[in-house]
Amino acid sequence: MNKDAVMVLPSGINKATGLAAALDEMQLSPENVVGIGDAENDHDFLSFCGYSVAVANALPTLKERVDFVTNGSRGDGVIELIEKLTISDLAEFGH
Repeated sequence: MNKDAVMVLPSGINKATGLAAALDEMQLSPENVVGIGDAENDHDFLSFCGYSVAVANALPTLKERVDFVTNGSRGDGVIELIEKLTISDLAEFGH
């Protein structure tokens, strides 16, 4: 389950494996990635990213494992992250 949705994927395929394939193709490191999420299907993905963010309405278990939790929920949290990236490139968090 992913909150209230059922997601069906082939075994061993998730957001992290997709990101890994894309980064390999572009010859980039996961350390250069800021990821944001809110649910069960984001755990592996966010663990793979160089900097991980959860929106305020994310599941508690996800919020415990990320580098930063936004004050805003859903899209407002994404906007908050984008503003932090464009204004300071996350400098206030040592990145």
